[in-house]
Amino acid sequence: MLFSIFQSGMSIKEMVLTVSMLLLVLGYSFSIHEFMHGYSAHLLGDDTAKLMGRLTMNPAKHIEPLGAMMFLFVGFGWAKPIPVNYSKLNRLESKDAMVRIVSVAGVTANFFSAWVAYGLFTLLNVIVDRLSLTSSSALFAYALAVQFLFMFFHFNLMLMAFNLLPFPPLDGYHILETFIPTKLRARFHQYERFFVMGLFGLIIAGLIFNFSPLYWLVTAVQTPFRYIIQYPLDLLSPTNEVFFDYLMG
Repeated sequence: MLFSIFQSGMSIKEMVLTVSMLLLVLGYSFSIHEFMHGYSAHLLGDDTAKLMGRLTMNPAKHIEPLGAMMFLFVGFGWAKPIPVNYSKLNRLESKDAMVRIVSVAGVTANFFSAWVAYGLFTLLNVIVDRLSLTSSSALFAYALAVQFLFMFFHFNLMLMAFNLLPFPPLDGYHILETFIPTKLRARFHQYERFFVMGLFGLIIAGLIFNFSPLYWLVTAVQTPFRYIIQYPLDLLSPTNEVFFDYLMG
């Protein structure tokens, strides 16, 4: 991601603006994801995140250096996991249901953040389609807004999709284990290290080879969610598809 920015032929000013937008997106996307994990756990009876000062939207509390670097250079990554004491969850009868709620809270927040961003992207295009922008400052502001909203949409979906993968300590793994019969979970957990090894194997493969199997998996997971958001909104603005294809290219 950063490499493509530096090799894009942008001016220094444009690079600074683009990297600044990228950092804003990173800070928000990670923060809302982890905050919603902590907040949902808090509503269900666990105050661990609140006591540790993690129930906040302050990015400094959630950024994990390696995950942030992966986000900047690869396009997806992870934050510092919110501490959750599942034994304290006591608002519902089903422990598994509460674990699922906490686990999906972060990815749900990212999905709706992406939906809002694409909605604003659509609204902006509808308005601009009815205007005749001629001044260079107006065109620059429009291009900047489109780029920011695209980043916001794209990276929230990628973060959501990455966390839905069934590898520990990602949310997808915690969701998966709630569907394993209780009597078989101890045996299931014996294989947890192999899931971890598989995740790191995919990461390393992407660093060694030109093809990244992890990126392919993340893209495959996020694609249906992307269409759920895009399809109805693109009917309102045909310009959306043109801009999206251009930005993705």
